[in-house]
Amino acid sequence: MNRKRKISFYLSLLAGVFVVSLSIYGSILLHARPELPANIKPENLIRVDGIRIEHAKDIEFALIHKNIGDWAAFEVRKDGKIETLRAQLIAYYSTVSFPLIYLFIGFFCFFIGFIVFILKREDQKARILYCLALVFGFLLIVDGGTYCLRREWLSYLPAVLFYLFYPLAPALLLRFSLAFSSTKVHFRTALIYGLAAIFSAALVSTTLWSTLTSSVAIFRLYRSIFYVFRFYVIVFLLLAIIHFVYIYKKTILVENKAQIKWIFLGLIFGLGPFIFIYQMPTILGMKPLLTEDFASVFFIFIPLGFALSIFKFKLLDVELVINRSLVYSLLTIFTVSVYLFSVRVFQNLFSRILTVSETSISLGSALLAAVVFHPARKKIQEFVDKSFFRQAYDYKKVTLKFSEAAQKALSLDELSDIFLANLEKAIPLEEASLSVYSAGPSENRLLVSRGSKGEHYLPSVFPAPSAEVWARRGATNTEEGIDFSQDRGLAEKKLEMVLPFRTASLNGCVALGRKKSGEKFTRDDIDLLVSLGGELALNLDRIRLQEEVIYERASKEKLNELNRLKTEFLSTVSHELRTPLSSIQGLTELLQEGKIKGKTKREELLSIVACESGRLSRLIHNILDFGKIEQQAKTYHFQRTEAGPLIEEAVSVFRLQLEAGGFTLRLALPQKPVFLDIDGDAVKQVLINLIDNAIKYSSVNKEIEISLLEEEQEAEIQVKDKGIGIPLEDQEEIFGGFYRAAEAREINPKGVGLGLKIAAHIMAAHKGEMKVKSEPGQGSTFRLIFFRS
Repeated sequence: MNRKRKISFYLSLLAGVFVVSLSIYGSILLHARPELPANIKPENLIRVDGIRIEHAKDIEFALIHKNIGDWAAFEVRKDGKIETLRAQLIAYYSTVSFPLIYLFIGFFCFFIGFIVFILKREDQKARILYCLALVFGFLLIVDGGTYCLRREWLSYLPAVLFYLFYPLAPALLLRFSLAFSSTKVHFRTALIYGLAAIFSAALVSTTLWSTLTSSVAIFRLYRSIFYVFRFYVIVFLLLAIIHFVYIYKKTILVENKAQIKWIFLGLIFGLGPFIFIYQMPTILGMKPLLTEDFASVFFIFIPLGFALSIFKFKLLDVELVINRSLVYSLLTIFTVSVYLFSVRVFQNLFSRILTVSETSISLGSALLAAVVFHPARKKIQEFVDKSFFRQAYDYKKVTLKFSEAAQKALSLDELSDIFLANLEKAIPLEEASLSVYSAGPSENRLLVSRGSKGEHYLPSVFPAPSAEVWARRGATNTEEGIDFSQDRGLAEKKLEMVLPFRTASLNGCVALGRKKSGEKFTRDDIDLLVSLGGELALNLDRIRLQEEVIYERASKEKLNELNRLKTEFLSTVSHELRTPLSSIQGLTELLQEGKIKGKTKREELLSIVACESGRLSRLIHNILDFGKIEQQAKTYHFQRTEAGPLIEEAVSVFRLQLEAGGFTLRLALPQKPVFLDIDGDAVKQVLINLIDNAIKYSSVNKEIEISLLEEEQEAEIQVKDKGIGIPLEDQEEIFGGFYRAAEAREINPKGVGLGLKIAAHIMAAHKGEMKVKSEPGQGSTFRLIFFRS
């Protein structure tokens, strides 16, 4: 996430926290909403504190800025006379629990919104849902703009925000539906939010104007605008639903269809009970089947359904969490509610037409409703099955899609993953696995194991040619081509079905658990499995053949490379041996002939002979050690050894060479003896190789420092130079045989490139560590770390 997006993300979260805080304050104000005294009926009311009441909503305006317990003057019509009374206002929510229910649902909306936004902030639909959750949650909690207005100026904040959010809610819902469309919607977005802004401005301005000037006429203008605003809400809601239906039919991707499906479920189970159980009976003048409190609880399904539409196929499997049985349960509740509502309608209708007892009317109404709903229930169940739990694949498309993807697979593992992914999309299963074994001389050697069950399940005897799969009894709704003889074995492994396959070079099987829907495997399922299994077997053989060809080619290339390395090694060793031998032979002959008279010159030539002899000895020693390492015949003899003198011995080997080359050598050894359990000769060889490299690669800054450090649990020897250094990408490669960095090859140092490989092997045998720290042009530091037990 770049800086701009990170700032935007945190600002969005901060705005959400502000909305939540303001909703809590609005809920507190809502609890303090006043109501008419119990002895004053709204239909008899003429004036409240001089404000004439012409409509029930005028009472709402008259009580603005008033608190519970305030006194007010009421003109009421009683027995044909007008009386003036003074009474105290009471609490509106003294007997109902609306605020608590809406507070719970609103905070659930906030929770869903924050979770979706934090986890999926890069998804445009998630960002719109976040705004929609904040708006919907706030509107539920505050409940009404004028309901929370008090004398305090701060109370205007939730009121203003309420009227800003109310027009925004349907606009966001419509925009949310448009987010599922593949076409660009910039113009439509501007129009949607433009209309919302117009209504927001109108509602906010008239509300503030009427309340600040105490003008009931302006308040009635606000009510008129609000009446028009209701049509805007209905139109936008219908447009959103129509657009969801349209894109559901047009979309091809299963994922998008599933997302839209859960949005519909959220709207149906969230708004359905409230409309059919409470609102419609109220509109028809009948007693609601459930209280508004209980019916409002179903609102919780709206944000839940919307959130599931975002997370589908991402963080959880909705088909597993909300399976067919749960949908049927919710559908049953919904159907029963509509059924009871229909009974109530029939009762009212019959009571006006027929003059029979109320019991007979109730029985007749229930019987008629039952007759009507019996076929309707089956139709609804059939609709749910076809719409939401239908077979999740098209036979030909799934097979073709897998075949195309399988042909691009380059390994058995990749092909196995593709197969299981396509199988899961086609038939959602609780468990699925694939095991592939080799055939022939190395038969039953596991090559691939994918899935959590059946990883090592290989049938010892395959089904007869007439049988295509093995299955447990009751796992399928067909017996054609099914072998049920392995029922007990499958039950022990908790498998429902196994599809074995055998190719020229491979054996294997696909092991399947239960379907997530809880349904049996159908004939179509089995046909699809057999078809996919055939494609799988063909491509497994193809990849196996490709791997054999690649292996043979790689083996040939490796053999050629080994021959090249052997030739190069022999050439290098011959050159490295010949150079010091030629030097030694020439200088020895010169000294034997007596042509060098001066003592100083003779000693100088003898020093050169000694240096070349040491170089030759080290070269041969390295070659012999490398051979032992390659044959795993290198042995070590560990004993308690003082490290300081060992370092000095290694340095003494190069004393003459260091002096002749003009090097500055610094030794940093502690005064206290440092003892290590080591093979002294082997560690000395490591130091000699490191010092030799430091000399070879330090042609300009000829400074070498060797130090010995001791701690309680370890001791460390450091060899530091100021030579050409080692690039970071080469610092792991230098410990391999015959390897040199590009800079080292340009210098063309003497040696065959085995020193560091031998040193690394010796340190590994000592259970120590060898580390390098280096920068090109700045030199290198090699650290030998010995751990104490």
